[in-house]
Amino acid sequence: MPEPLLPLPPALDQLLVIRRWLELTLARVDEKISAVRAADEERARRRPPPAPRWWIEYGIGVPRRPDRVHTGACPVTSRGRPATRESVLEILRTVPSVMACPLCRPDSVLGLLDS
Repeated sequence: MPEPLLPLPPALDQLLVIRRWLELTLARVDEKISAVRAADEERARRRPPPAPRWWIEYGIGVPRRPDRVHTGACPVTSRGRPATRESVLEILRTVPSVMACPLCRPDSVLGLLDS
């Protein structure tokens, strides 16, 4: 029989102590596995929050002014903050430097181009 990775002592009482330590360690590992599985199952059961319908993207720098607005389905950005329809409308109407994203066209979705 090949030599094990760690040589074991020849005394029975020492071997029994090692066996007990391994049993206790295995029990701790099994408890941790159960806790991690339960946490994973809980996370899987929880629904993710609904995606926001609107995004306001902010510029870089100290002022952090609104820079661009997007619909919630826009693939271009996940940067910025979720916004309400009313806040997006207000920003598009009152802040001249703000652009509507040319890809998702929130101004068209909001009906601003119809009038």
